[in-house]
Amino acid sequence: MAIYIFNLLVGYVISGVEHAQGYRALALKDFSAPVKFVFTELPRKREIDEYKKIGIDVKQMLSIHHYFADNLTLESMEKTADKLAELKESLHYTSVNYQETEIRLIRNDFVVASILLEKTNKEHFYGIHYFNQGKMIRTEFYTGRIVYADSYVTARSDNGLYAKTVRRTFYKSDGSVAYEQIWKRNEERYLFPDGRLWTKSQFVAEFVKRLHLSERDIVFLDRSAQFDFVQPLFQFGGKARFMAFFHSGHYFEKGEDPWYHLYLNWEYFYWFKYSHRIDTMIVSTQEQKEELIKKLREYRCSVPKIEVIPVSGIERLRYPDTERKRYSLISVSRINKRKKIDWIIRSVIKAHQRNPGIFIDIYGYGEEDYFPYLQELVSANHAQSYIRFMGYMDVTEVYKNYEVYISASLWETLGLTVLEAAGSGTAMIGLDVKYGNRLFIQPGKNGYLIEYDQRYIDEDDSALIDDMAERILEIFADQERLEKFHRASYEIAGGFSDEIIAEKWRELLA
Repeated sequence: MAIYIFNLLVGYVISGVEHAQGYRALALKDFSAPVKFVFTELPRKREIDEYKKIGIDVKQMLSIHHYFADNLTLESMEKTADKLAELKESLHYTSVNYQETEIRLIRNDFVVASILLEKTNKEHFYGIHYFNQGKMIRTEFYTGRIVYADSYVTARSDNGLYAKTVRRTFYKSDGSVAYEQIWKRNEERYLFPDGRLWTKSQFVAEFVKRLHLSERDIVFLDRSAQFDFVQPLFQFGGKARFMAFFHSGHYFEKGEDPWYHLYLNWEYFYWFKYSHRIDTMIVSTQEQKEELIKKLREYRCSVPKIEVIPVSGIERLRYPDTERKRYSLISVSRINKRKKIDWIIRSVIKAHQRNPGIFIDIYGYGEEDYFPYLQELVSANHAQSYIRFMGYMDVTEVYKNYEVYISASLWETLGLTVLEAAGSGTAMIGLDVKYGNRLFIQPGKNGYLIEYDQRYIDEDDSALIDDMAERILEIFADQERLEKFHRASYEIAGGFSDEIIAEKWRELLA
């Protein structure tokens, strides 16, 4: 038996989806069967490092592109000193320049080669750039040996000259060519020395065939909507058990998300279309399960088994070492328009006018066009002294220092930060939206839910701001009640321990 998790690569920034994958890797760590995270897109150094950060062991990562080059590892194992000595012999260099992340070999004031160092262990490297008269012409990528190389030509765009990839060559362990990846009219093709020319779908299909999947194997489909990805799995996956994850934003009521014009997220279109081929769909909350069943029936799709397993849990409850900061609020999220941090800021400004002790620290990073707007909103209201942007950091041990967690997110499937905040005993304020807020914020017990209407997005939202400001004032008005809220949050979060969720996985995979 083996477990294969097929996944799209991480986006521009790590999101809750990726953190859920890291948590799942932890939950499956002690499972007896091998677990592999399969990448159908070529994972570059950045993606590999990001997945390592969220807790996925590089030994569990399996790249289809590396597989067809007879290379099953994504670890950097080549020694920097050996490669530097080799390049010194083969290149006519005049000097060597040691940088923090690379070693440059220079000839006549031009860099001719640059060895790219591992950040955590500079005794190893993962790639080499080669240059000709200051223009990059080739990059080689290594694990225990050279795996592939990109060749470039100098091209021009609206932003100026750049190195355009025109060919990617993968190598076998003996140095011979395994195959080439080529692009034509934005389509990928894979050319093998014997003349075989595969499309991306054929490339994936051949990999799936070679897995020899049986009824004992499990294939997780995690945010994987590409057709060249899904079709080969269902066509050649044998009798493997297919399990699909549903994350946030998969279907919408009209107007629910002003940034979506469709009512079904493209990432999950194929999960509905092929629901008859899926053995189990996995959601995070009971409310989500009930709505998913309703939607599948509405679209006249087959309704498979649906399991409720939260995408994350908490290792333990965290208690403050000292008194929590009086009148303190904390917000933790990506800086994203759907998080509506501007509503939080405006409500805090309004509440602060009546209680000058109230302040908020906002943790997170994200959209470059939204963040300056938030900064200007704070500046225009002269609120810099009590509304602070803290940037991105590990906040695991930070929540417990604050009295209240506040969110204006338009939805949270589970809400990892909401769970983490509850696990640190903060009182809670959030919109009455699906799904996680309704799970972790119990009105009058550990906080308040703010009545929400979709019209606030495009129409006058002053009533919502007034309501949120009043709730902020109210939650701080009675210290004894606030302490009861803290105790209730601990009680609610206790039902989402790692042990409880791990047991749900054991039952599902038995």
